[in-house]
Amino acid sequence: MSQQNHHPVARIIRTYARPYAGRFGAGILLQLLARIPQRVPALVIGVAVDALLIGTAAYTLPLVPDAWIPTGQTGQFWFTVGLLALAVTLRGGLDWLSALLTFGATIDAMHDIRIAIYDAVLGLEMGYFDDTGSGSVMSVLNNDVNNLNSISGAISQAILFGGQIVVAYAFMLLLNWQLALAVGLFPVVLAGGARLYSQLLEQRYTRIREQVGDVNDHLGDVIDGISTVKAFTKEEHESKRLAAHSREYLNASWSTVRLKIGFDGFSWSLSNLTHAGLLLFGGFWVLNGPPLFFTRELTAGTLFTFLMYTRSFLAPVRSLSTNVINTYENGHASAKRVYDTLTETRTVNAEEGPDIEVTDGHVSYEDVTFSYTDEDETISNVSVEAQPGELVGIVGSTGAGKSTLLKLLFRFYDPDSGTIRVDGQDIQAHSIRSVRDAIGFVSQDPFLFAGTVRENIAYAEPEADHERLVRAAELAGAHEFITDLEDGYDTEVGERGVKLSGGQRQRIAIARAILHDPEILVFDEATSHVDNETEIQIKESLDSLAADHTTFVIAHRLSTVRDADRILVLDDGELVEAGTHEQLLDRDGIYADLWRVQIGEFDAVSESFVADRGAAEAGEVSR
Repeated sequence: MSQQNHHPVARIIRTYARPYAGRFGAGILLQLLARIPQRVPALVIGVAVDALLIGTAAYTLPLVPDAWIPTGQTGQFWFTVGLLALAVTLRGGLDWLSALLTFGATIDAMHDIRIAIYDAVLGLEMGYFDDTGSGSVMSVLNNDVNNLNSISGAISQAILFGGQIVVAYAFMLLLNWQLALAVGLFPVVLAGGARLYSQLLEQRYTRIREQVGDVNDHLGDVIDGISTVKAFTKEEHESKRLAAHSREYLNASWSTVRLKIGFDGFSWSLSNLTHAGLLLFGGFWVLNGPPLFFTRELTAGTLFTFLMYTRSFLAPVRSLSTNVINTYENGHASAKRVYDTLTETRTVNAEEGPDIEVTDGHVSYEDVTFSYTDEDETISNVSVEAQPGELVGIVGSTGAGKSTLLKLLFRFYDPDSGTIRVDGQDIQAHSIRSVRDAIGFVSQDPFLFAGTVRENIAYAEPEADHERLVRAAELAGAHEFITDLEDGYDTEVGERGVKLSGGQRQRIAIARAILHDPEILVFDEATSHVDNETEIQIKESLDSLAADHTTFVIAHRLSTVRDADRILVLDDGELVEAGTHEQLLDRDGIYADLWRVQIGEFDAVSESFVADRGAAEAGEVSR
């Protein structure tokens, strides 16, 4: 276990539970006080048995002056009833107040933890999400955070049972301290087994939480790709894959259950042997007087009360060593995962640095190099400029580095070397929030949130009026189909926009970027899911937008960027060509070959292009 992760429960409590410690502590104190009246009935009944039923002893109660106790049997009977009623009422009231305080404090602390870890996840750099499955992230955000309630429950139970043990043992000492010492051997023996049980249980619960993440990863993949699963009729295949993950979870759970059953049986047997031994030993004491080295007298009523207290003593000792440990270790496994996420070092402070001031939208890349791993460079020594108001097309084969080049502009990642400037300012010297606020983005796989068309277009500008929304939709070629929807702009799009076609989602995403009205616009395959007619509409919109914005357009369809002011051609992470459509055709290089492929002139494609693309594809297959 890492040092950072050594005491996750204590660290989380210190950070998030401290503001509510007063309420929680007051609730625990009331809970402990309630244990005192809980023990009173057994004591009073034992005294009443000896004094009123058997008549072998006077009616006396520890800590109660004799002057308060009636002298006649009838008065003593009603005095007993009154004490029992008072004890039950007092205990019930204290437990009720305790629950209000402790549960209220726990709920508030859980809320703070949930918001904190959500903010922490949002603040992580993109590399974290590249390495971590969405199901595992959701497992931490949902399952593990909810499971932290186990820690609060374990702490409350530990204090509750601890209070019961202390109070019960105090009354036992008060009744017969010699017999109480003999009973005290039980928790000593049980503690040794509980220590080993706790260590073994921790390992098993850690494995269970990991398996939950794996199951969620698989479920997330299947749900996100449900259309692909059904299209290829792979339901049975995916069911078998899930069964394999579930089997791992089942094995981890069953290993934990077997351990719990074994230790529960051990503690149950030890508890019952102790209670039975006490009954035999105490009965011999009552009938024959103090045995061995014991000296105090023991009556039948006192033994009855002692046995009741013993049950109240043994049960919480056993629960403390089984249920509480089980509950705590379950929460502790989740606390480790939550704490690891809260302290993940791959963070991005979106507010760090002064805000960038973007007025023109001049963008320059200066010898920029970047790689996702320590192996091949994804972007290699790229230098390029985009003048304010320019429409810059970026083309190249799959895997050439087109999307990565613009992800660096958003600071989703930072270059390994080189500098990216906007209006002469190094973007790494300014807050990420302000850099991204100056850029509008439409991805090749547009993401829509569950909600209405209006809410999705206005995502970055929630206060925008209807006229601005309509204008943005018109520029994106979306207004006509939106008005044809049943509820127009108030139509629910469903999760991830599933109620709309791919082209409709794309145009809404474009409208969202246009409404934001940033100085720089980035379109990553913005026409990949639209028909030819819509592509023409979007292309016209891009041309008009470029007059007031610096616009980058990544395109596989070269027709989309044919009229761009400049086209950049990337190949294997390097900028190999740049110019207008006509200039690049005249150069007769990679762009010219890409163009020939797109217009169907396959026989005119150069042999070197075919060889290079074939080698690249073979390399992809081999990997």
